[in-house]
This record gives sequence, C-alpha cells and structure tokens, in this order.
Amino acid sequence: MSRHPLSSVEDRSFQIPVRQGRGVVEPWDGQPPSASFGEDGYQWTHLDRGDPAARAALAGAGLEPRVQEALLAVETRPRWLATGKGLLVVLRGVNLNPGAQPEDMVAVRVWLEPGRVVSVLGRNLLAVQDLRRAIEAEGHGPADPGAWLAALVRRIVERLGPVMDELEEDGDRLEEEVLRHPKSGLRQRVGAHRRSCIQVRRHLAPMRETVSALALEPGTLLDAAARAHLHEAAERLIRIVEDLDTLRDRAAVTHDELSAHLSDKINSTMFRLSLVAAVFLPLSLITSLLGINVAGIPGADSPRAFLTVCLLLLALALLEGAFFYNRYGRRGR
Repeated sequence: MSRHPLSSVEDRSFQIPVRQGRGVVEPWDGQPPSASFGEDGYQWTHLDRGDPAARAALAGAGLEPRVQEALLAVETRPRWLATGKGLLVVLRGVNLNPGAQPEDMVAVRVWLEPGRVVSVLGRNLLAVQDLRRAIEAEGHGPADPGAWLAALVRRIVERLGPVMDELEEDGDRLEEEVLRHPKSGLRQRVGAHRRSCIQVRRHLAPMRETVSALALEPGTLLDAAARAHLHEAAERLIRIVEDLDTLRDRAAVTHDELSAHLSDKINSTMFRLSLVAAVFLPLSLITSLLGINVAGIPGADSPRAFLTVCLLLLALALLEGAFFYNRYGRRGR
C-alpha cells in the first residue's frame, strides 16, 4: 500500500482557547490543563504522550487515576468511559505519516468535560490537524466539547475513505493478475493485502461499537446535533467494516484460486516427468542387461549389433511414446 505524506508538521503539544468555534494556537505552557475556562467556550490542550512534562501535567490536572492511566496507556483499543461529569474516549485513525503503513493505526486518547478538552497522541494524526486548522484558520470549529468530539470522529472517518479506495483497487488488481497471469510471486502480495484488511478491521470493529454507543450516551455533554453526527459516523463505520469483511473474503478466494492454479501447474509438470521416466525405464533396463560383463551377451561378436540395439531401443521408445500419448495425451497437456 502506498504512503501518504503529511500536509504539515504537527506541534507536539499545544493549547487553544476556543470561543464560538474560533481560537488561536498557543504553545503549551507546561501547566496542567485548566478546567475553569468558562461557560462560553473551552480549552483544548493537546499533549505528546512521550513527553515527561505531559505526564506530570496530567497528574496535576485533577483527573481520576484510571483516566490518567488510559490517557497515557501504550497499548489501547477504541473504547469510551463516562465518569463523573466527563467522558473518556479512545479512538483510532489511519497512520498517514511518511514511511508508515496506513493500517498501523494511531490511537488518540481524549478527555472531555465542560470547559476542557484534553487530547493525547503518541504519533501525528491528520484528523487532529484538520480539526486544529478548522478552529484556528477557518474560524468555524466546534463550539463545545461535545461538538469537538463529533468533529474529530467525523474527520477520522473521512480519512478512512482514500485508504478503503486503495484497498479495493489493490484487491481488484490482484484478482485480475491472478486470472490473467498467475505466478508464485503473487502469493506474497495477496497475503499482504489480506493482512492489511484484517489489521484495519481489527481496529475499526471496536471503534464502530464505541461510536455507536457514544451516539446513545445519556449524559449532557453531547447535544442532539453531536449525537446526530456521531450516529452518521457510526453508520459509515458499519459500512466500512462490512466492506473490509468483503475484501478479506475476496482476498481469501483469490489466494485459494492462485494456490489451486499453482498446484495444477506443479501436478502437470510432475505428470510429464513421470511419463518421461516411464518411457526411459524399459530402455534403461535393456541397456543395463546388455552392459553386464559376462559371457553369452547376444551379438557380442557381430559388427552390426550396436546399430541393431540402437534401432530397437528407438523403436521401443517410439512405441511407448505413442502409447502414452494416446492414453494420457489430453490429460498431460
């Protein structure tokens, strides 16, 4: 699968005070994310998971220990947790960083509560950059934390579109090559394509459940508009997971068809070799008998014995060849 370049280089940590969907990116001051921004907006603090200062800031942010642990976890899967007045959400987005495989998906960990949004990343994620630009440059970003979450989910799902198109094109291309010019080198490519589909689905299946559950979350952090956006994103994720199931099954069928063709080719080659061995086996027996060094070999004193034996062997070979061709010729072709 081809690589997708980053459109810009992301600051590892930053903060944006957001009012009415507009804000200006500020360098993170190293302080714990504030929870007292006010009712007319929110503070978005984005942190680098590998930064020791970010770990210290989260420890002083007044979050529950299990929330801090989830925000800094190395291995994580899409899930959500409503606790107190806040919401913890873990999502996965395609890895479009240079030199990376898109199926090696990036985890984004988010904590939301009234007046505060905290996002934690270990690697760059273009969906976060899209949301940052919408707030900073375009001035029509999400107005509250619930709308922020819906906007992030929508951008993550939108970034899946080109990856899915590429997976479908790869599958179609491999199927065509297997039908037209099957060869052993295709087996590795078909296997790699199938593994990509499986890896992407492994992350998207739990994210589908997470987004679907968030759309029905009974708390007050998400309003009706945010729930509607999350419901639409969940529907798109359901279709994407179904498409991945289809691509995975098609890859399995393509692999089986390629294996069957290669097996038939090997069997055909072995059949021809068996016929050649069957033709030369009687000839080898005769020449072995005539080659033993004992008295009484017929024609030992005749000057025409060698020519006669060669002609007899040739005639026998022709008769055997004609017999096998008439009996197995169609099968051996």
